[in-house]
Amino acid sequence: MTPPETEQPRRGYGPGGVSEAELGRRVDALRAALAAPQTPRETDAADAADIAVADPGSRLRRDVVRSAAVNYAAHGWGVLPGTVWHRGRYTLGHAPTVAPGLEPVMLSARTLRDAREVWSWFSIAPYAVLARVGEDFDVLTAPATLVCTALDVPGSAVRRCPIILTGTGSANLVITRNSRLRYDLRPVPGVALVPPRAFVALPPTLVDGDTAEWLIAPSEVSYRPGLAGAVQAALAAAATSPENGGGK
Repeated sequence: MTPPETEQPRRGYGPGGVSEAELGRRVDALRAALAAPQTPRETDAADAADIAVADPGSRLRRDVVRSAAVNYAAHGWGVLPGTVWHRGRYTLGHAPTVAPGLEPVMLSARTLRDAREVWSWFSIAPYAVLARVGEDFDVLTAPATLVCTALDVPGSAVRRCPIILTGTGSANLVITRNSRLRYDLRPVPGVALVPPRAFVALPPTLVDGDTAEWLIAPSEVSYRPGLAGAVQAALAAAATSPENGGGK
């Protein structure tokens, strides 16, 4: 087998970010999901593909994870294979050994960057795609509601920032390295920088049973992290809005 071709940015996207109409649709859908009560629903035939992708043991799931990992590496993001969430716990995946959490399944001081090497490793452990914070980018965690408010502003730097949703009500914003948290964001609940060298899950990794997914995919912003200072300034402004309990 040979590694699949890497994805190309979709027409109409690129350094300028996501189109206004598409961004509005995504933000509206996210707000609706955050506001909806979390109740189990019955499964129907239309869910079959989603179930196959979410099942860590399915071939489709393994192919999707491996292809994503190869694609990240092809665009300069180092990755490592991680543990798998299955039946309410993390395991090594290729062995029933229980793991304490989402962590790499291989001991390595470096992340994998060669597409063929990534293909080989993720053929053995195609479960989770992890990136080490501080190598290619930093990660800023913020409440998804706050991110939605920042995305409402035309020209906001958050619109040109890759954003990961994990199903926890929070968002991970991929920003430039060597960043420091702004003083006016420190008291904002749920806003924090992920510590350097910690691992973060990249889509489509299963995180505590939920599939991480991109709100703004890196392919839509040419795989460039958001500018740390500008993104934080946009979030700080959003935190003072009435929608987020701030003053006038």
